[in-house]
Amino acid sequence: MVLTQELRMKAEVIKVLGHPERLAILMLLSDGEKCVKDLKEALGISQPKVSQHVGIMKELGILNFRKEGTKVLYSIGDDRIRKFLDIFVLD
Repeated sequence: MVLTQELRMKAEVIKVLGHPERLAILMLLSDGEKCVKDLKEALGISQPKVSQHVGIMKELGILNFRKEGTKVLYSIGDDRIRKFLDIFVLD
């Protein structure tokens, strides 16, 4: 079996989901969209660290974003991620 680009991408998503702070961000976003400031305050980690995690997940299509004035609001961008959270994290 040849490793395809699709399999590599799926492996990268799984790797990204394995980080505890990223999982915590996704758990918070499972309740609805939030900005980096909201995530920072809820998690007690620095704004640059939250922004880094959000950027990685956004790049992989795990998160969506929209601008509301000066705020950028993030949300879970893939229903498969919601299912993953339901099965492995939020249970």
